[in-house]
Amino acid sequence: MIKRFIFWQTLVLIILLFTGFAAAEVKTFTHTVKQPFGGSQSPDDARVAAMVKAKREVLEKAGTYLESFTIVKENVIEKDEVLALAAGVLKVEIVSQKNYHTEDAFGIIVKAKVNVDTSILEERIKSLLKDRELLRKYQDSQKREKDLLAKIKSLEEQNRKTKDLLSNVERERLKEEFRKASQELAANGLNEKALSLLKYGFYTDVAKAMEYLNQAIRLDPNYGDAYNNIGGAYDNKGDYDRALEYYQKSLKIGLKKLGPEHPGVAIDYNNTGVAYDSKGEYDRAIEYYQKALKIDLKKLGPEHPGVAIDYNNIGMAYNSEGEYGRAIEYLKKALKITRKRLGKDHPYTKTIQRNLESVR
Repeated sequence: MIKRFIFWQTLVLIILLFTGFAAAEVKTFTHTVKQPFGGSQSPDDARVAAMVKAKREVLEKAGTYLESFTIVKENVIEKDEVLALAAGVLKVEIVSQKNYHTEDAFGIIVKAKVNVDTSILEERIKSLLKDRELLRKYQDSQKREKDLLAKIKSLEEQNRKTKDLLSNVERERLKEEFRKASQELAANGLNEKALSLLKYGFYTDVAKAMEYLNQAIRLDPNYGDAYNNIGGAYDNKGDYDRALEYYQKSLKIGLKKLGPEHPGVAIDYNNTGVAYDSKGEYDRAIEYYQKALKIDLKKLGPEHPGVAIDYNNIGMAYNSEGEYGRAIEYLKKALKITRKRLGKDHPYTKTIQRNLESVR
């Protein structure tokens, strides 16, 4: 029985060439952040910001090192993908954190460290470069982290410039904004812990992943990616009704935050279609797949591998309904794209070919 290729929408350009590292070594990177605080920013909020900033900046150092690796060069990795790759394959350790106090300020000093062990890094990089959907999730997480740190920096500047001029109401508002941004940063970190358990669309420890993601949602009730990932966890468990519930929550948030034509919303439509497909509600599945296709055609272009996935999903849903002519129509469109963009020997091309051959 051929497993359907209808999981998360994926942007895939897999490389299979790898020459290996010349010799195994362990290279250590460290970075220290000195985070002042005061006024409307609490010590706890400052500590969260300092820890995230230290982790991010030590990963940026390690990411620059990863760029020198042959496997990374051969994949033509973009700058934002390098940081996502580093976050996905390296483990950052907080070495120390201590408070400091001077005549002018007080705050916290955080030191972070990451060890790059080339003897185990090869397979980690190779695996993540193959799982481009997971790499995209890390990219989204790193972008969100960057935006939140920028927001906190802006709040810190407001705090320094106006702390003696703020009314009590304004001071409380600023304090609440610090708290909210810090909670969102913490939620983002919990989501990345869940991502570390995700391999090719399946969690290696579903219970632990859901624990992290539920904690993230408690901290940030409007965290769309966390809802989407919980939906994936329920999908792994075969609980398609609960998966659908969380996919639709993610979709609602995405529509509000991103707008109706964002590629992220297309992913939510696709995942909702997957849940309906798994439940045997093929008309509803096709409805949502078509919505994803409409966005992807406009935003990604008619020959993008993501569009091929949309065509494949629609074709297989029609096949399940017994509408074999329409199934063949969509699967042929999908196959044409993957053959041209990915090559005849690519796993996705082979999967769609098998799907087409299975139509009867």
